[in-house]
Amino acid sequence: ETRVAERTEQLEEINRELDTFAYSVSHDLRAPLRAMQGFAELLLDKSHSETERVEYLKRILISVHNMDRLIQDLLAYSRLSRQEIMLQTVSLDKVVRDAAQQLELASGGKNYQLEIAGKLPEVVGHHAVLVQVVLNLLTNAVKFVPKGVTPKLRIWSEPAADYCRLIVQDNGIGIAPQHQERIFKIFERLNGLDSYPGTGIGLAIVRKAVNRLGGRIGVESHEGEGSRFWVELPRADAGLPR
Repeated sequence: ETRVAERTEQLEEINRELDTFAYSVSHDLRAPLRAMQGFAELLLDKSHSETERVEYLKRILISVHNMDRLIQDLLAYSRLSRQEIMLQTVSLDKVVRDAAQQLELASGGKNYQLEIAGKLPEVVGHHAVLVQVVLNLLTNAVKFVPKGVTPKLRIWSEPAADYCRLIVQDNGIGIAPQHQERIFKIFERLNGLDSYPGTGIGLAIVRKAVNRLGGRIGVESHEGEGSRFWVELPRADAGLPR
């Protein structure tokens, strides 16, 4: 009976995700298409100046980029649901430093401060999946700060009896308590695209990945006071799960 109940819960979760995906296809994926169509029609109007036409082309390219990012995130989320993940001993120290290196390459020269406090331990997980988890958390930490504020990120770990907690702290805009569960759902955004662009899938990918690794994720935050995301994973010295 327990296995039947678990399977039923999994199927219900899949159905909820399918409903959300259907909404995204009809809304999120169509939004950049509508923008491209609108600016393409303006380009056909020969009454516009050369400067205006160049601006319309730039807007079309932005819409193409946004749509490509959304599709890439959808594919990443889908792969996590289906791919086989072999658990192994992983160095969190190397995971975080690899993610930090990727963040530097992807940040486009944006100024931020990142502190990795102390040597991080080994856990049971998957290196590539954990790099994606940490990179997504760091990317959000750099993005969601008040205008004019330099992002300050700090990463450290806290050991417990049979697991390790990895913590990513920032000085960003924070998250009100009533929204702290919602942010991990697919396609959820708390802020307008004009203020903070994004697909609304990044934290859903993080939760899906951590769940696949047998871990847990959560956040401690208050609006306007920054956030502290934590990921709990089995300690390597506690042995691989059977």
